Amino acid sequence: MIRKTLLTIAMASISTMVYAGHDAKPETNPWSNFGLASKLQEMPKGDPMRGQDIHAQMMCNACHGEKGESPSRNYASLKGQPAEYTIKMMLDYQDGRRWESYKQANIMVKLARALDEQQIADVAAFYAQQPTENWKYARELDNEMHSKTDRVVRKGDVSRLITPCASCHGAHGEGNDITPALAGQVPEYFVRTMKAYQSKDRHNDVNEGMSQFTHELTDAEIEALAEYYASLGQQQ
Repeated sequence: MIRKTLLTIAMASISTMVYAGHDAKPETNPWSNFGLASKLQEMPKGDPMRGQDIHAQMMCNACHGEKGESPSRNYASLKGQPAEYTIKMMLDYQDGRRWESYKQANIMVKLARALDEQQIADVAAFYAQQPTENWKYARELDNEMHSKTDRVVRKGDVSRLITPCASCHGAHGEGNDITPALAGQVPEYFVRTMKAYQSKDRHNDVNEGMSQFTHELTDAEIEALAEYYASLGQQQ
């Protein structure tokens, strides 16, 4: 009961901050490979202990859980995300490269702008230190759908110019550098993200890589991929 009350207060505080006024989308240029690499090299080294404090102080845990594990179907899990990816996302929210028209995204814009580069590096280091876990509500795919999905993940589909997901996100969905980990991700968030790339509502991917790869995927394939990755966790 106490935890629920505190969560309600935290969300009310965040909502007040967000709806105090949402600025117009700023003009910003897309990342180039060189520009992003240079910016990441300039970022300070993150400290996971400080990052854990920031995670709590900024009420990140209200949506993303105590250690980055999403407590609901509404928010992304951040456990095990490569630090470079989290840094990129926070910079994208700050600068307007990631600017989506729903409440959670508006919250992230405000929170990202409240942090400096050292704090962003610290919280990114905290999430990167946490092991991924299977999403607790993952639905098991039947054998046929699992086989088809696994093929897309590992082999792609040459006929539709779909690159294997594993070539960037890793054989076990572990991610790499600016490529996010997908293992244990909340299926609803995964689907929402893929649809946003398809519709061009989200376009902060470097060279529009994800927009190209998602274009030919069907709704059924996206949902199957969401469940496939949700069922993956830390490799022992």
